[in-house]
Amino acid sequence: MDIGYPRLFLTGSLFLVSPVLLAEEIGVLEDYFVQAWHFDQVILDVPADIVRLDRAEINASLATSVPDLLASEANLFFSSVAGFTSVDFRGFGEGSGLRSLILIDGHPLNPSDMGRINWEQIPLESIESIEVLRGGHNVLYGDRALSGVIKIETRRAGDSSLQIEGRSGSFGTSQAALSGGFGGERWGFRAGLNRYQTEGYREYSSSELKNAHISAGYTLENDDDIDIRIAMGESDLSYPGGLVYEDYRSDPQRSKKTGTEGSSSRYATATARFDGIRDWGNWEVLVGYDYDEAEFSPATGYYGENDQAGYSFKPRIRIEAAESSWVIGSDFSYDTLDFRRFLDADHTLMPSEAALQEGRLSPYFLVEKEVSDQLRLSSGARYEWVRYEVESIRFQQSQLSPVIATNRGTFPNFDYKSSPDVDLSESFQESLSESGFAAELSANYRIDPHWSVWAGYDRVYRYPVFDERCAYQDFALAEDVNEDLEAEAGNNFELGLKYIHNRHELYLTGFYLRMENEIFFDRTKTGSNSAGRGLNINLGRVERLGANFSYRYEANNWGVAFQVAYVDTEMREGAGRGNEVPLVPRFYGVNQWWWNPWEALTLRVTHRYVGARYQGGNFANIQKEVVDAYQLVGLNVDYQVTPHCRIFVVVHNALDELYAESAYFGDYYPGDGRSFQLGVKLDF
Repeated sequence: MDIGYPRLFLTGSLFLVSPVLLAEEIGVLEDYFVQAWHFDQVILDVPADIVRLDRAEINASLATSVPDLLASEANLFFSSVAGFTSVDFRGFGEGSGLRSLILIDGHPLNPSDMGRINWEQIPLESIESIEVLRGGHNVLYGDRALSGVIKIETRRAGDSSLQIEGRSGSFGTSQAALSGGFGGERWGFRAGLNRYQTEGYREYSSSELKNAHISAGYTLENDDDIDIRIAMGESDLSYPGGLVYEDYRSDPQRSKKTGTEGSSSRYATATARFDGIRDWGNWEVLVGYDYDEAEFSPATGYYGENDQAGYSFKPRIRIEAAESSWVIGSDFSYDTLDFRRFLDADHTLMPSEAALQEGRLSPYFLVEKEVSDQLRLSSGARYEWVRYEVESIRFQQSQLSPVIATNRGTFPNFDYKSSPDVDLSESFQESLSESGFAAELSANYRIDPHWSVWAGYDRVYRYPVFDERCAYQDFALAEDVNEDLEAEAGNNFELGLKYIHNRHELYLTGFYLRMENEIFFDRTKTGSNSAGRGLNINLGRVERLGANFSYRYEANNWGVAFQVAYVDTEMREGAGRGNEVPLVPRFYGVNQWWWNPWEALTLRVTHRYVGARYQGGNFANIQKEVVDAYQLVGLNVDYQVTPHCRIFVVVHNALDELYAESAYFGDYYPGDGRSFQLGVKLDF
């Protein structure tokens, strides 16, 4: 285990240190830096709820994925439905993934539609650090940073090293990873390969993931840095579907699907960072590109191809003055989506296709004023301009196939055309432009070297994604293009307390989030399209009141960490007036105990609790449509055989708890049963 990194601010980490290193860490805790506001800043001076995990802590966690890591180490609530894994920061339920921004080297990982976040393209061995920012951060991060931000920084090229990891376990699970790097005085190179496959806990739930990444860095003579990273890979996922309650309770491993439903994806991501330090402050330019080519089988009701591409360009500077600093920047982004629907597995009969584009321009600033040695005030604003364009084409159905199949046989189709005519009555083209703003005002007070208190206000917002606004996937909605759907906006208020001293860490944040026109899907909505029903609408006011608490104590050879989150939601308008938001547990938390009986051995127990919540779509809060609370226990044994070799055993759901990760309209999605993994890590 590499213990060369100081473990400074980590909520719920299980990383262990020797008594000598602990004494050294206590003296530097207050010098710990984060980049929540883009550039390095001391954690106790930042008016925000932040958790940071560095490379050593990621390595010590024995997690297999980013969601697995953040659920145990940062108490984030993840739920999975049919291969879609979403994170919920502040009680948004089934729409939580749309209100949380995921960044990899500054480039958004979120898709431009309501599709799944491709967590698989970020293998843990490629990550240098992760910062979790709870609350509204739209001023510095823009759209989707409404309830939280996950900032992932990948490992940069550096000293020569080689890492090998392999693990095998229950349900046909195996993982292999190889990574390494080398470099000189001013340059470095790093590369890695990763493969993960599993048959899955449930019938027809297999998956296979492959990833490769390379990065290179160079430091100029004036100490400016250039870092470039390219990653690519592919994933194949099977969708077992949901189960009715009786089947979920009696046989959670079964599937009601046939095994042909699923998706395959091929993706690529490229990022570049240019940064430097000047007499007047710092500068940084981030450039990013991603491409995802996905194919869907009948799990979605049709065969489809969904190709997405995203471009980002983010220049920013920080200007330092005697008692103040300014962060000034502008984000430019452009996203495209090309969709094709097919009636057959060979992708020859295409009844419809669509092309969508979205461009954004977002200048912003944040100014911080040092009123005294203890008090800092900050304020900022962002203006965001967005333009959407959509073209959806539907072809004449009678002209698609060269043959007609009947119960008497197959006959030639005399209406067939190799290039079928466009059905003008079912096709549409539209463009929309809109703009909005975000604002931030906060204060941070250092009571003494170990305590700080802070308060903040954020004007938050989020623009609708493509398929919230348009019916381009050939599913008839009440309106082809919902021109009346506005960006949702709200007001977020937070109070926080931080304490870091000796062996103790304590963090407490309370918040009140009032959304003014939150977006929900109304199944009963009708409109100009007589063939369609249902539309996304601005529901109105929704309120959330909650708190996040964490405490950690670390002795010489043992420690404990407790984290709990509470959120109370209430819909103040619409059909669910007076009720809770579905799929939001009121309480959830994670507790960890660890013991180092001798230097080479670490024993660890993790307990996670998720409270009961209403099923997705249950806005009436019908009591019988509730997803039960559950508790999970995990066990880790980690043994450092030699300075270069670790072996470990991981047990998930050790008590074999039967639980559902989520449920929608009577369909339950069971979580995994008890599983074991045995692995080895080599580090040279």
